[in-house]
Amino acid sequence: MEYRVCRKTGDQISVLGMGTAYIGTVSDEEAAKTLERAKEGGINYFDLATNHASTFERFGKAFSSVRNQVMYQVHFGAEYTSGEYGWTTDGEVI
Repeated sequence: MEYRVCRKTGDQISVLGMGTAYIGTVSDEEAAKTLERAKEGGINYFDLATNHASTFERFGKAFSSVRNQVMYQVHFGAEYTSGEYGWTTDGEVI
């Protein structure tokens, strides 16, 4: 895997990232296997702007022991109180 260095933090970030919409649509076991395989392949950057709130729990479980080795992003204003992707500009909710 090729990596780029973040000038601000010095973190090495994989040039390939992984979108996680799929993770919310499969079993816990399949989600864990998929995330683990991505990490084994060198991916350390994940997009958590997903349709399903379950993605966050699955991501957390899969990477709990290597949390300091992966990076993720999510849309500012995204909210999942209904269990599905939603959007808000309410500062208290964000």
